Amino acid sequence: MAKPKVIIRRAPDYDPAAIEKIIREGLRELGLAAQVKGRVTIKPNVVMSHPKVTPSAFTRSEFLDGVLGALKDENSDVKITIAEKCGAAIPTSRMFRRAGYYRLAKKHKVKLQPIEEAKKTTVALRKGKIHKEIRTARQIVEQDFLIYAPKLKTNLLAHGLTAAIKLNIGILCDRQRMWNHNYNLDEKIVDLLEVGRPDFIATDAIEISMGGNHLTQHGRHLGIVIMSNDPLAHDVVCAHVFHLDPRNIRHLALAAERGYGSLDLKDIEIAGDISLAEIQERTRTWEVGLIKVDDVDCNIKVRSGEPYCGGGCHGVFLDWLYMIKDRKPKLWTKLPHWTAVIGVYPGDIVAERLLIIGTCSKIEGKVQAKKVRRIRGCPPKHKSLVLWLFLKARILNPLFRVDLIYDAYVCLFLTWCRRLLKGRL
Repeated sequence: MAKPKVIIRRAPDYDPAAIEKIIREGLRELGLAAQVKGRVTIKPNVVMSHPKVTPSAFTRSEFLDGVLGALKDENSDVKITIAEKCGAAIPTSRMFRRAGYYRLAKKHKVKLQPIEEAKKTTVALRKGKIHKEIRTARQIVEQDFLIYAPKLKTNLLAHGLTAAIKLNIGILCDRQRMWNHNYNLDEKIVDLLEVGRPDFIATDAIEISMGGNHLTQHGRHLGIVIMSNDPLAHDVVCAHVFHLDPRNIRHLALAAERGYGSLDLKDIEIAGDISLAEIQERTRTWEVGLIKVDDVDCNIKVRSGEPYCGGGCHGVFLDWLYMIKDRKPKLWTKLPHWTAVIGVYPGDIVAERLLIIGTCSKIEGKVQAKKVRRIRGCPPKHKSLVLWLFLKARILNPLFRVDLIYDAYVCLFLTWCRRLLKGRL
């Protein structure tokens, strides 16, 4: 049986013509060129796009420009849809606009489809552990060729890695997306491979982002494009780019257990014009930022109870802290003194000001505090943390901006109205 192949190609900058050539050659080397026909769906990573606070969080439009050019070269008659659902409670259409995708759609005459506004279909899962069925856009399920175009990033909510398999969270709308987004997150991600198993993966790793919050962390130039037709093999190679052991990235380990492939590099053919060893030498000193929230060195001290929920409240609160560290370094050194409790904490708490994060969090011992504030949710959305920690603790997160408030509330309301009129709520 042939080994799955992962192709790594040099791409020094965001030149659409050069990217187009790389993608076209990748499709042919993987034997996929003839499959580019009919209805083609591309799912990028547009979890959030904003030029000031999340400039490195999303698949760049110049990268997709090259992908679209390569597809049209192979078959000019294909009908292409770019489908995505951005982060919870923010309209995808707004993030498409901020990412520059509307100009791209006009240039290539392709359709942009926010998944929350699409006609939906329900798919039963044969092997689902968390989800027995999911509901997603028809363009994800009813297509002839499915392409994933991730942005290579570190992500502490997913044991350090966002690549092709983690991208599947974005095929769900908010209700299913946030359901069991906790210690079950890894099983949930692997469930989605039954539906979101791409035929081709082309990863934007020209500028990767790492070391902080998966939205606000800073970009670093890596100068490569990664391609494959096997999502697990692709993600195993991506893990090694960041010097992460794929066996410790639980959604990859679970995918291997469910028969999606191997975690061992010797079972993967790595091709291209740059070696993994050369890439690893570049990234050798780059910090992933994968620590426990208790270990963050700042004025907000966290007391963790069990279970440690890296995909839920613990991870989301660490992500919130990293937003400030990433984009407001002056505030980071002057954060107000609070004690935060996450999970079921068995001891006593003595604090001037106390935050309790998450619906299931509680303190079994005695509490002595002048001020106590609770933020509920399982887990709380980033949007909720940004809002409530401003209202309850007077901490102005970098995402607390007039333009993003407009996106998250006014535009979200208008989107709901539009979906209601179309019967797609």
